[in-house]
Amino acid sequence: MRKLFLFLLPALLCLSACSDGTPEEEAYVTVSLDLNNAVLGSDTVSIPEDFVGIIHSGYSNDPDSEYALLNELGVEWVHQDFSWSSIEKADNQWTFGSFDAYVTRANAEGKKVLGMLLYDVGWIHTGKGEPDKYVSEDEIPLFCDYARETVKRYNGKNGHGKVDAWAIWNEPNLEDRFWKGTKAEFYALTKATAETIRALDAIEDTHTFLVGGLFNTLATPEWIDGIFTSGAMEKIDAIAYHPYTPNAFGAAGVYHGFKNQVAAHGFADKIWVNEIGYPTQGSYGTEVKESDMPEMVTKTMALLAADGAKTIFWYHLFDSQNRNPIDSEDWFGLVWKNGSDWQKKGGYDAFALCAHQFRGKESRTISFPGSNLPGFIKTCYFEGNDNSRILLVWNESVISTRNVKITLPGIDHKVWNLANGSSQDVGATNTVTLYPTDRSKQTVVFLTWQQP
Repeated sequence: MRKLFLFLLPALLCLSACSDGTPEEEAYVTVSLDLNNAVLGSDTVSIPEDFVGIIHSGYSNDPDSEYALLNELGVEWVHQDFSWSSIEKADNQWTFGSFDAYVTRANAEGKKVLGMLLYDVGWIHTGKGEPDKYVSEDEIPLFCDYARETVKRYNGKNGHGKVDAWAIWNEPNLEDRFWKGTKAEFYALTKATAETIRALDAIEDTHTFLVGGLFNTLATPEWIDGIFTSGAMEKIDAIAYHPYTPNAFGAAGVYHGFKNQVAAHGFADKIWVNEIGYPTQGSYGTEVKESDMPEMVTKTMALLAADGAKTIFWYHLFDSQNRNPIDSEDWFGLVWKNGSDWQKKGGYDAFALCAHQFRGKESRTISFPGSNLPGFIKTCYFEGNDNSRILLVWNESVISTRNVKITLPGIDHKVWNLANGSSQDVGATNTVTLYPTDRSKQTVVFLTWQQP
């Protein structure tokens, strides 16, 4: 069994009874949030029980230890590339062995599987012999053959297990990296693949859940609108988006912009975030210090869940063993798989806390009349059918500090440490000092309680 070393980050939350004001607290303006007098919005956003997934998961060389991590993290979905170049290395010559084992194990562990149908294979390109992230109009039927055989094998009716959802391609808007054809050619590929799978569904008496788009932050409005106006999404269940930015508030902002755009096509409530994450080192420009990851993970998951993301797949589970200091791809993991030692990174416990706490809840807007709450103090509020409640409060300012006096109703009040996932009992009324985001102090307050 591999050892798991937890990075024990200090508990930085300054929380005290409001009657015990300290000189530090008195130095800042105090605002009050009284949940007994709060106004809740009438609209709710339901967070699915299975909203959490992890990219590139379920296929390490120690699956027992890996699935123990996935269970601890609260992960419901695993992700696998069912690459055409691995499955059909020559025309009509099928190789599924490793994929059979992957799906069988995931099913046995109770995890849902998101399978990726992607990329090309060298033998389809006359005179080239090498894949080049392109499928021409004449080659689309060959891609559809691969998609049909792969989806049929894992539809849960043919003895090889079940893949619960299939995504078509990945980030086609990165035209120099993942797709080298035109927009129209990609739309044609997507549409033909979806039609092929729906024809298979009619024969097999199944309904395959299909995810299209898989655009990232750089996708233009033309790319996004085009996949709908071309008819490519007519037989597809959800659209995927990768809201990569340098921080949580940016990710939430671009996600909301994407949501507004696809709303015109009836997909505002059908968005999968099937990639989001931050490297802790590298050169992408979106790096987050590992010590800041607990808060970044928490804010990202809370904001996206509250805005209706049907799934949130974190990119990804493991850092590379031999991490290149300038290669961001080596630093996105929640765990560093350093040989026989698997070390949990900053953000691991915050991810687990959010996954377990948010699932099955409803998000509602909340306001505090008369509180004079400044715009840079942000809140997220969640309710559970079991009378559980969650309130997140944080400071988004880079210069201003506020004391926030929080009064909670109900019983069993707890505050959670994002760095290690532990909780502490607190009273109904407490004051917390929320520091600017550029200070090395915790600025996110994560409170839970029961409402009798």
